[in-house]
Amino acid sequence: MPFFRTREPNYQRSREVGFNWDNFAGGLNTLFEETEIADNELAQAENIMLIGKGIPTKRWGTSLYFNGSTSGAVRAMSGFYQVDGTNQLLAITDDGYLGRQNGSTFTQIAGVSWASGYNIEMSQISNDMYFVGGNREMARYSNPTLVGFPTIAQPSSVGASQLSGASGSHAHSYRLTHITAVGETLPTSAVVLNTQPEDTINGTIRVAWTNASTASGIRKGTNIYKGDLGSETFVTSLDGESIFWLDNGTAVPALFSFPPTVDSTGGANAKYIVRFGDRLVLAGINNDPTLIMISGAEPLHERFDFGSNGGFVRIEPDSGDDVTGLAVKGKKIIVFKERSVWEITLSQRAYKEVNNITLTALDPQVELITGSIGCASQRSIQQVENDILFLATGGKGVYVLGNEAGIIGDILRTNEVSVKVRPFFESLTPDQEQNSCAAYFNNKYFIGIPSKDQTMVFDRERSAWVGPWTFDARIFHIYYDSSDNAVLLKGNDDGPGVQRIHQSYPDDNGTKFDTILRTKRGDWGDWSRFKNVRDILTLWRNLSGSISVDVRLEEKTGNTLTAKSFNVTTSAGNSGWGADQWANTQWGDTEEKGEARDLSEVLRYATLNKMARNIQFIIKTTTAGANYELMRIKGEGNILGEERRLSWKV
Repeated sequence: MPFFRTREPNYQRSREVGFNWDNFAGGLNTLFEETEIADNELAQAENIMLIGKGIPTKRWGTSLYFNGSTSGAVRAMSGFYQVDGTNQLLAITDDGYLGRQNGSTFTQIAGVSWASGYNIEMSQISNDMYFVGGNREMARYSNPTLVGFPTIAQPSSVGASQLSGASGSHAHSYRLTHITAVGETLPTSAVVLNTQPEDTINGTIRVAWTNASTASGIRKGTNIYKGDLGSETFVTSLDGESIFWLDNGTAVPALFSFPPTVDSTGGANAKYIVRFGDRLVLAGINNDPTLIMISGAEPLHERFDFGSNGGFVRIEPDSGDDVTGLAVKGKKIIVFKERSVWEITLSQRAYKEVNNITLTALDPQVELITGSIGCASQRSIQQVENDILFLATGGKGVYVLGNEAGIIGDILRTNEVSVKVRPFFESLTPDQEQNSCAAYFNNKYFIGIPSKDQTMVFDRERSAWVGPWTFDARIFHIYYDSSDNAVLLKGNDDGPGVQRIHQSYPDDNGTKFDTILRTKRGDWGDWSRFKNVRDILTLWRNLSGSISVDVRLEEKTGNTLTAKSFNVTTSAGNSGWGADQWANTQWGDTEEKGEARDLSEVLRYATLNKMARNIQFIIKTTTAGANYELMRIKGEGNILGEERRLSWKV
């Protein structure tokens, strides 16, 4: 007799599953697929920033701070902080003139002009601002005077004669140069005095010359080089009015301090300038792309000759690896090239002791940091706390230069910090890389790409990227205003406007921008199983305007569809009180817009009861007044039985 089971089987409820995304501190990740990124990462974060423990919200907006001129892109910008405690904000645009902020417009400063289409860099020492770039020699602004540095001629009519002492079989050769505030002429032809003793300590030789004719104060001095013919080195420097020198053997030629091979009296035609302590450092020299020029210490910071304790060094000359930027880290000058990064330390080399006084000359020491990456743009280089961030060449992304943990000593290393968003940087053209600019403000590294209208943001506090933000810049700058407030500014690449970036602005200079946040495609812990997506819950804070939410599900067919769309809106408002005017009375901030805002937490949920393999949320705002803080997203549902569709079989 057949046996039949008559007992009703026990009911087994399908296993409950869910997810709870309570922060997005991992930021943007475009390196991995949307199904591969972590729960706290985002697949899209356009015009988004992170606050708190990783809460997404709308980014800051922009507003006009002042116009740098009447036309052209902003090519230079810097605060000028004078010793009397007053500040000026300076800018140069493609119209070629220096402008000083005057309210929302500018006051033009005459004296020097620059060619359009070139970036200009600035650096301040004492009460002077120095300018390089713009395809011209260095210039100086000392309020209210803006001047360049003209090229001057060499000394002339140089002669040498013995006034006293014995004769001998040695020949002394002399060559002379003039020096200006910024450079040195080429040397004169050698003047040789024969039949002299090798050491002139027991006699005197008179060297005389005629000074080059210049405007008052331009000719700062005369350098004299002495030695065997063809091997003369620096021996002494005299003031600009001297017309002779008596060589009595007490001044000793310096080792390796040879006469210049190029006239630099017109001020070096350089691209890059940084301040190193009380010295200026120049690079990107016209027709000498690996030369680094180092000035004397203040007050000789405008002079780069050995007599002023300045100097120079070439880093791998004729290698085809040109200098692309400069930075300072502690007691080191960091030199960025197209394919390598170097460090320079300055020391003094003793070359002679005279009357118990040791004579020294500046001796730059060069060391390679890395030969595997280079820097694309001077303006991408930013000091970030104790490290330096910069954009590498060839689509390699943003790197950090600093002291690596676990390594003893002052040894610098480079590491990439943009791995998660590398596809963005791989998409840049060489021109976009070279024109990139950056700033570090409020623990965020901003890097803008002119012509792409996009800026990426690295949140250092959370080690996370967000963006792109839909604006770019030709230059960023942090200006300290008369109240000593730090103001983040950007110079436009499509006009003369300088705009402030600030959290109080809901739009970009009056133009609204959209935000898009896209989460991962979450599979509830099992990518192969389908689930019954029962409920989804969202928690919001500080709502204003209307926020749209799309819930996307992947169906059995493999297609992804929008299973639910809804708007999250506010119930409270602040229009009237606190926003401009109530009738004819001013009550609040004139820049604030009347808007509805929920300051408390707001919960929104939806019941779906849909079968899906994974789930994704897309959150958008499309008006200037819309904003939110997304606190949590939670989902609840059940795992369904294992399914093997016939169409999947191979």
